[in-house]
Amino acid sequence: MYELVSNKIDIKLADIDFIRPSIEYAKEIGDYRQEFLDNGDHMDGCGPLRKHENPEEYIEICEQKRNPDTAEVAGGRAEQFLLVRRSDNRLVAMAQYRFGVDPKFCIGYSVRPSERGKGYAKMALQNLLVWLKDKGQVSTSIACEPSNEASKKVILSCGGRLIDTCTYKGIDLMVFEIPIE
Repeated sequence: MYELVSNKIDIKLADIDFIRPSIEYAKEIGDYRQEFLDNGDHMDGCGPLRKHENPEEYIEICEQKRNPDTAEVAGGRAEQFLLVRRSDNRLVAMAQYRFGVDPKFCIGYSVRPSERGKGYAKMALQNLLVWLKDKGQVSTSIACEPSNEASKKVILSCGGRLIDTCTYKGIDLMVFEIPIE
């Protein structure tokens, strides 16, 4: 069975579970990865999913990254989450929080290409903010490219406030701070 991380979700989208990766979702994780590859899309907020064809290996790495004792061997500490629609058990989005990195790069999320425009990105970020609040955090930072109107809209709708712009590896970024209430 999966572990429910938070059920504090938008009533309109109450058909979603925010959970950690587990073996019961291996096929969905593989299908999610393939859809991104087929679309030539970025896999932000998915950790090392692009590198791992085998979903079971990916799940194991997520567990290693979650454990402070094994995280460094796995490439650094991170918490990975899946957003799974209950009605059909479909993985619709992923979110990740990375520890010990530049604050503007600690949060990432993505929505399955065929599921975009349905509010899942906002839900991913909202649930991550609830999780951070439960950890005692009072604010967080997040960055997106200026051309990414969808992410900008999600960040602003979650209380984000533009605090900086920067360039990272030749990519212009907008940096937002989000208070956690």
